[in-house]
Amino acid sequence: MLPLARELLRHGTEVVLVANSLPALNDVIAMELPDIVAEAAKHCDILRRAAEAGGLLVDAISNIRDSSKENSSSVPLMVLENGCGSPCIDLRQISAELAAAAKDADLIILEGMGRALHTNFNARFTCDALKLAMVKNQRLAEKLIKGNIYDCVCRYEPAS
Repeated sequence: MLPLARELLRHGTEVVLVANSLPALNDVIAMELPDIVAEAAKHCDILRRAAEAGGLLVDAISNIRDSSKENSSSVPLMVLENGCGSPCIDLRQISAELAAAAKDADLIILEGMGRALHTNFNARFTCDALKLAMVKNQRLAEKLIKGNIYDCVCRYEPAS
């Protein structure tokens, strides 16, 4: 997701990276995301600037606190927990912080078979949605997309 986040940031989009609060299978958890972003930021100025502005880089936090008094503009890159510990996501049970951040979103991207297909393939949103996944179950592939195992899904849905 970082290359996609980078591209959105490059175009001036505010990005909220969301991950599980608790471990599930091999998924990244929210506590790990700042370190992952910091490592990627060593190689990418776009991510570095966004991570600094969002306080994700440890050495940038004091600068952010000082400049936030002068500049009330939005944060380009944030990391939030989803309140879950499953590869699926029940959107009725997300964290209050995530619900507040998503309230005025223009686009929601659900990535992964559990989040995008298994539990939210038919979910409708009041903003645009992009559902990205690789189908790793033949029965689900046949049922949802009339396809095969390892087919990829990239489903864009305009706001409903």
